[in-house]
Amino acid sequence: MWRKLFDHNPFFTTACDKLASKTYALSTCPELRTAEVLWSGADATKIPAELFAGNVVVKANHGCRWNMMIRNGVVDRAKLRRRAGRWMRRRYGRKFGEWGYRDATRRILVEEMLIENGEPIRLEYKFHVSSGTTAYVYAARRDEQGNEQKCHFDRDGNYAPPPPGSGPQWVKIDLPASFPRMLEIAEKLTAPFDHMRCDFYDLNGVVFFSEFSVYPLSGKGIINTRLRDLCSDSWDLRQSWFLTAPQTGWRRLYAGALHRWLDTNALPGKPF
Repeated sequence: MWRKLFDHNPFFTTACDKLASKTYALSTCPELRTAEVLWSGADATKIPAELFAGNVVVKANHGCRWNMMIRNGVVDRAKLRRRAGRWMRRRYGRKFGEWGYRDATRRILVEEMLIENGEPIRLEYKFHVSSGTTAYVYAARRDEQGNEQKCHFDRDGNYAPPPPGSGPQWVKIDLPASFPRMLEIAEKLTAPFDHMRCDFYDLNGVVFFSEFSVYPLSGKGIINTRLRDLCSDSWDLRQSWFLTAPQTGWRRLYAGALHRWLDTNALPGKPF
C-alpha cells in the first residue's frame, strides 16, 4: 500500500508491461524461456484466423487476469472482440491505485499455450524476493473452473503449514527438480528491486518465465503470520526507489523523515 502511494519507481512500468517484462527477463537471463508471442496489436479483429486453430491464450499486455484461453480451435469470436475491446478502453490498476500499469502499452497479445500432459499447464511458482533474496515461495494450481489449490515454502524449499482454520484449498504441492534453478533466476531478475514477485512455470524440467507482480494481492495482507514475518524480515524500504532517488518538495521532507525513522527503529534482522 505504501508503494502505491509513494514508490513510483519508473521501472515498475516495465514490470507491469507483459511484453516489456519478457524482453527484460530474456535479456537478463538469455537461457530462460517464455511463452512465444504469436501476434500483438491494438485491434483483436485483426488477429489472423489461423492462430485460433489450436491452443492459444489471448491477453491484455497492460492488465492482470485479462485473458481468454482458446482450446482446440474453439473460439467465440464475438465474445473475444467484446472482451478485448473492453481491455483496450480501460487502464488496469486505476481503481486500486496500482500506478505501475499507467504507462504499460495497451495491446492485445496472442501467446502459445503451454501444454502439459495434453492440458494447459496449471501449476505456477511465485517467488517473493526482497533485495535479491527470496522471502518465500507461493505455489498455486488452478483447475479449468479457476478453483485454486495452494501452499507456501521458504527459501530452502521447506513446506510452510497453512494457517489455522484454512480451507481445503491448502494442500501440499511437491516442488519440481528445477526449483533451485528457479530460485537462482528469480533472485537475478529481481535484484534491482527492494521487493518483487517473480512467477515461473516448470514444463518438463524447463523453466518458463511468466510475469512480475509489483502489487501482490494489491497490497492486501497475508493471513499466514509466518509468511508475513518472512517477508518483513528481508524487505527493507530503505532500498526502495523512493528512498534512494532524489525527491522534491514535500516528498523530499517525508523521505528524509522516514529514512531517519527507519534507521532508528529497524532492528538487526528486522528491517521494515
